Amino acid sequence: MDERLIQRCRQGEQDARRELFQHTSDDVRRILFRLAGPVADFEDLVQQVYLAVFASIDGFRGESSFSTWLFSVCLHVVRKRSRSRGRWLRLRARLAANPPAPAADARAEVDQAERARRVWHTLDSLSVRQREVLVMYEMEGMTGPQIAEILGIPQATVWTRLHHARRAFRRRFRWE
Repeated sequence: MDERLIQRCRQGEQDARRELFQHTSDDVRRILFRLAGPVADFEDLVQQVYLAVFASIDGFRGESSFSTWLFSVCLHVVRKRSRSRGRWLRLRARLAANPPAPAADARAEVDQAERARRVWHTLDSLSVRQREVLVMYEMEGMTGPQIAEILGIPQATVWTRLHHARRAFRRRFRWE
């Protein structure tokens, strides 16, 4: 990330904020989707991330990469949201009651949608700590040191959580 762009954002320049949003919004959406899943208030989460980014951009000191710092902001927003778990459970119940209608002659599409639903259900059954590490390592391709830095935990803890998360996921995921 361009240091000049970050500096312009710190100064409150609207064009710079718009530019930062354009450069990072795809990454933020991907991270949020992988951490929170297909939630009804997804766009609200995106907005909350950027509100937090612009409110705390002075706290970005450049000791880590901007993408690492941005991931930690996303993680914080998702953690805050997960504290009100009831909304997520109600949404899952509605999705189960009204699954999307499959297109005619699209068995593969139906199978893929069912597999995705089962993956999200399995991810949702993991503890927050296990899910975070699994998503960061397996889906985001982060390294152990990056994950340890973002979560503020020792690297050995990252590997332990990842081991337990993988084992729990394999045990709970069912695909005939």
